[in-house]
Amino acid sequence: MRRLCTDHRCRLRHPGLTSMRRGHLGKRFCSMRSNDSPTAGTMTAAPTDFSTLSADAALQTLDTSRSGLSSTEASGRLAESGPNRIAQVGRVSPIMRYLSQFRDWLVLLLLACAVVVSYLGDWSTAAVLVVLVLINTTIGFAQEARAERTMQALEALVTPTADVLRDGRITEVDTATLVPGDVVHLAEGDSVPADMRVIEAQAVSANEFALTGESNPTRKTVATLEYPVPLADRRNLLFTGTDIGTGEVFGVVTATGMRTELGRIAQLSDQAPTTPSPLQREMSTIARVIGITVAVLAAVLLVFAVIAQMPFREALLFAVGLACALVPQGLPAEVNTALAQASEVLARRRALVKKLSAVETLGATHVICTDKTGTLTRNEMTVVSAEIGFAPFTVTGSGYAPTGEVHDAHGARLTPTHWQRTFAETGVLASNARLLPPDDDHPDWHVLGDPTEGALLPFAVKAGVDLDQLQHDRVEEHELPFDSERKRMTSVRRVVEASPARHIAYVKGAPESLLDVCTRVLDGDTVRPITDDDRRRFLDAQRQAAGQALRNLAFAVRDVTSLVAAASTGPADSADSPFSTLGIDDIEHDLLLLGFVSMRDPLRDEVPDAMAETRAAGINVSIVTGDSALTAGAIAKMAGLADQADHLVVVTGDQLHAMPDAEVLRHALGGGVVFSRVAPEDKMRIVNLVRDSGHVVAVTGDGINDAPALRSANIGVAMGRTGTDVAKQAAEVVLLDDSFATLVHAIGQGRTIYTNISRGVLSCLTSNVGEFVVNMISLALTTLLGMPLAINVLQILAVDVLGEIIPISALGSDRAEGENMRRPPRDPKARILQGHSITDVVFSGTVMGVLAALAYLVAYPLQGLGLGEGSAAQIAAATTVTYATILLTQLVNIMHRRSVHGIFSRHQLTNRWFWLSCLLAIAVMLVIVYVPFVGAFFGTSPLSPMLWLPPIAAMIVMGLAREGFARVSGHRV
Repeated sequence: MRRLCTDHRCRLRHPGLTSMRRGHLGKRFCSMRSNDSPTAGTMTAAPTDFSTLSADAALQTLDTSRSGLSSTEASGRLAESGPNRIAQVGRVSPIMRYLSQFRDWLVLLLLACAVVVSYLGDWSTAAVLVVLVLINTTIGFAQEARAERTMQALEALVTPTADVLRDGRITEVDTATLVPGDVVHLAEGDSVPADMRVIEAQAVSANEFALTGESNPTRKTVATLEYPVPLADRRNLLFTGTDIGTGEVFGVVTATGMRTELGRIAQLSDQAPTTPSPLQREMSTIARVIGITVAVLAAVLLVFAVIAQMPFREALLFAVGLACALVPQGLPAEVNTALAQASEVLARRRALVKKLSAVETLGATHVICTDKTGTLTRNEMTVVSAEIGFAPFTVTGSGYAPTGEVHDAHGARLTPTHWQRTFAETGVLASNARLLPPDDDHPDWHVLGDPTEGALLPFAVKAGVDLDQLQHDRVEEHELPFDSERKRMTSVRRVVEASPARHIAYVKGAPESLLDVCTRVLDGDTVRPITDDDRRRFLDAQRQAAGQALRNLAFAVRDVTSLVAAASTGPADSADSPFSTLGIDDIEHDLLLLGFVSMRDPLRDEVPDAMAETRAAGINVSIVTGDSALTAGAIAKMAGLADQADHLVVVTGDQLHAMPDAEVLRHALGGGVVFSRVAPEDKMRIVNLVRDSGHVVAVTGDGINDAPALRSANIGVAMGRTGTDVAKQAAEVVLLDDSFATLVHAIGQGRTIYTNISRGVLSCLTSNVGEFVVNMISLALTTLLGMPLAINVLQILAVDVLGEIIPISALGSDRAEGENMRRPPRDPKARILQGHSITDVVFSGTVMGVLAALAYLVAYPLQGLGLGEGSAAQIAAATTVTYATILLTQLVNIMHRRSVHGIFSRHQLTNRWFWLSCLLAIAVMLVIVYVPFVGAFFGTSPLSPMLWLPPIAAMIVMGLAREGFARVSGHRV
């Protein structure tokens, strides 16, 4: 156990943190009176903005003190305010998720048919119908449940415990029990468990990217703000869902649970409307039309059957059989299976689909509103260049991995001189970050602390610095923390090997601020007095780097040995340490300016190619970010957001607020736009405008502030590695590798699956039309000639399973035929069933039904019988011929639809699963025909070789008819 201070009442665990300065704040804070804890009382209503109240005023408003609450008071407030939890929006119980599968019209129609036939005593048919319903509903439920389990494994909403002052001493409590008025201690690496007002702080910065979109750490202070400012500028507040980058802090809880800023965004996210995908809307329309049509036709035909003097029970069974013929029983299962197969493919490519319909929606995407940090960039600050003694150097490598080299202007690898090594060491010694190797929780090198400081560590390694040895050789004895006024940080280090003692001040900060305190400059390897020309030269160089969206840090040093010696009156760790008498101005002046480094969050390598692919696919991309216009604009140019750099448009948050909706929509639909410094409401406005205009919009995001837009979009895409749990919950797709290129691949897969589903739907409906036609001809033959029905209900259901569910489900594995990312996105208002496709289905289905009826009629003379004559077995053989003909012609129908080049194209050989499914369908058909007890169940009879001639001939005719229709109509689907 590590002590924060010497007070026995204040003990904290700080695993994995080794900062030598830890504990200074705790000692000072805990020295305050511990008996001024408030008694039980009623909390005053929280003001709108605690940032404009002083720390003491905030404590008074919350009816608490610097010693925190008593346990009794905290319990009372917990009962009043409720647990500190963020409600998980959009979460549905497994039972409700399964029951939701029964909302499909086709499923309800099948259940209705099952009820009718069971009432009539046909339990076999009822059982088959129920099995079909269970297949349809279980497939969709199973896939969504699998994705839900995966998401639950990724989620961990808030840190489970927090260190709180209760009863005057530090206590570790469950974050769910935090209440307004609690005083919480946080240190480097800790997550912020509630919204807080800072009341004591030491060199604190917070990583608020998840909430505000700002990629750089935000310095935190106790200072009171004079007037309300935007969320990202409230430097004295801490917010739930962010984390402490550096330093340590005491804060008083101002809001918990859904009253926090995170909770407010979660509520906004929950209010965002969700819209069905284009495919869902079309499937719903098809199902509704079919359902109404089936009900009407079944009733009409029941009347006709009775008029034809058919017994009522038989007539009712016939009407139900006709309903089964018209209902595409396998359609829901086929669509769900195809989407599930696509989601499996995407999962292998690191894209998790939480909702099946999201796969198809991706394929219709016309507009992408993408975040910048972590999606287009790596979210890892990297030093890319340096200027040391006015000499330029370039740095290779990317991210925090300490692999790469430093090259001079001639491309030669740096062999550091004394001053060049000192330059690299300064970045390490004037920093509190730690560089850590990959571990179980981090697949790559990562930093603990400020990401900007962290970028200096791999740079030093590339320059030849041994980080561990350096920390051993240079022991810190004093630090002047960074603050927003000085814009500098100084670390005074004792040189271990020096005798007598030697002290050096290592300084880093904003270039302008360092120039003000430097009197000397490094020029090559020569130290000389700094001139006004040097200052202009230095500022010009760093401005040029800043124009490329690079962040610059300048380095300086000073030997302060004589200064420390003159001020020494006792040991360094005593109360009269020399540093207790030395002020900031004593140390930070007469500095030697060494140079500066330029760093950026590097663009992901695959982004430019992915951007080019989206343009070729007719998809318009815009960047929507909380970052500055300068930084976001530079990244957009490097990413190739616009086809030409001068076509890039940058819109700031203020400009967006003043812009009418029509102009915002024009920018979003045109693409190549950077929306910078936007708030969650702004992002939601952009998304809603695009969605309401009838275009399909995909939104990427990883922060808490992205959740409302993720839910509002047609398709929300969250980052799996860097994304917050709130964003993952709001999204429908999670990119497990955080790569924009993975999103583009997912869009291509969505286009492919829509094509496959379209072909499956048309194949399925063709079979239904064929079954309807053969039943109508059969009814006519029964009415006019007294012939037995050509096919029974169970045989129709067998065709639906073997000729629809099995082979059409395998279509989901079909690859894209041609360049599906070289054409514009489909119109979301376009329909699978329209014009030529309806004509195709009617024509092909009619041919199929007529061929089946002809095969039925031919079966009698082939057995040497007159029409409708013969024994029960011979009549059953004739119906078996009908069954086999419909099934085999359906397989030909599906094969022909698989390729725009017809049944003999090379594409036919690309999907072995389809061919295996066809073989399976034929094998099961033969079992139904030739296995006696199975044949008895389905009402079939074994066929002689002669009786196979009509089905085989029908297959050939069906193929020729399909090809002829395609050539004449000019459409192949």
